[in-house]
Amino acid sequence: MQVEIVTPQGEKFSGEAASIRASTVAGEVGILPGHRDMMTALGTGPCAVLSSTNSDPTVFLLDEGYLQVSQQGAQVIIVTELAETPADIDVDAARKALDAGRKALDESKEAVGSEAWKVKRHVVALAEARLAVAGAS
Repeated sequence: MQVEIVTPQGEKFSGEAASIRASTVAGEVGILPGHRDMMTALGTGPCAVLSSTNSDPTVFLLDEGYLQVSQQGAQVIIVTELAETPADIDVDAARKALDAGRKALDESKEAVGSEAWKVKRHVVALAEARLAVAGAS
């Protein structure tokens, strides 16, 4: 199946894949050739693209967006705010962001679930996901 991963900064991946595993807002989804057509909202987390020619998947950190399967599973398009490979991730910066984000949540006066709280929680989730994708969690 043909896979494209696109961000506001441009195309991050384009190629053939044997399978994809991605984090959605409802949990993890696996896509194989022939998958039914669908569209789902992405969450913040890893996405593994397994090539038919390589035994190791290409792993990306995706941060929100949409995943669309079309043409009876022959095409997958991922549109996301962010797509980083483990090599793109600054582990020290992610650890600092995680510490600062957790501190901001701990000291937060906003109600849990408010928009301001959700923004602070997203900072923590993004830092945690970066560390996991980089293998440094």
